[in-house]
Amino acid sequence: MKNCPVAQSKIGFTLLELLVVIAIIGLLTALLFPAFSRGKQRAQGVVCLNEGKQLMMAMTMYAGDNHDYFPPNPDDGNSLPGHNWCSGKAGIGGADEFNPDVLKDPERSLLVSYLNGNISVFHCPGDKRMGGYQGADPALAGRPVPSARTFAMNQAVGTICPGFDSALQRAPHYGAPRLSVNGPWLDHSNAHRRDTTWHTYGKLSSTVAPGPSRLWVLMDESPRELNDAAFAFGMERPIWHDVPGTYHDYGGGFAFADGHSETRRWASRAEKQRGFIRDAADQRDWLWMRERTSAHVSGTMPVPKL
Repeated sequence: MKNCPVAQSKIGFTLLELLVVIAIIGLLTALLFPAFSRGKQRAQGVVCLNEGKQLMMAMTMYAGDNHDYFPPNPDDGNSLPGHNWCSGKAGIGGADEFNPDVLKDPERSLLVSYLNGNISVFHCPGDKRMGGYQGADPALAGRPVPSARTFAMNQAVGTICPGFDSALQRAPHYGAPRLSVNGPWLDHSNAHRRDTTWHTYGKLSSTVAPGPSRLWVLMDESPRELNDAAFAFGMERPIWHDVPGTYHDYGGGFAFADGHSETRRWASRAEKQRGFIRDAADQRDWLWMRERTSAHVSGTMPVPKL
């Protein structure tokens, strides 16, 4: 009796089957990647909120050691000892964009001693800039480092010295920073004086209107406009003088005078641009910030000139 040949099982995929599998994988990737990306941005947003809280805690401790005064916020990028809460020009192309040294120096970065030297809290993880080290440490010479800073301070909050005040926002600096900032761009003129049209806040206890839980102190600024450490905001017309960041799925991180942090998910789903705001959604974002940047000295908020 002859043995019947055993049929060999067919192993492998046909070309058509492989193409189908590849197409399914591609479709799943396309569907899931945005969700993964948004999840990563949300995680970065949580880290950024925690950083804002740490900075506000440091600012509160600074005020506790300095008769309730906020640290100096002169809007000039100076790196003079004792005359800036955070020194250096850290935007794209700035002299200190990749220079962490100014943040480590407790004389030029007045909050760092309250942060146990942790300078990473000045930088939002959503900011992916990398570049050659610009500081003086030979061990880091030529090495790529992250951008030094993302946070900026409300130009209506903080103190200045008598020298800077008498020179109408121009150096030199001299004397203790015990005067409220002038908030020069609050009326769009770059010449506004404290409490003439809009309130400015030199002390924690002065944040009565719009109130500590509604007055933002720190925020993520766009790297395109991040020059000095003060964020210029005009209260009367919808104009971006400085530009908010959109690091967190078109959202921005804010830290408030009462110590809490939150993310504002912008109504406008586009990168914000400097200049007059014509887009209706972007105007709503400007109005949201307007309510939380300062208060009119009359006690009522005038209608903006849209």
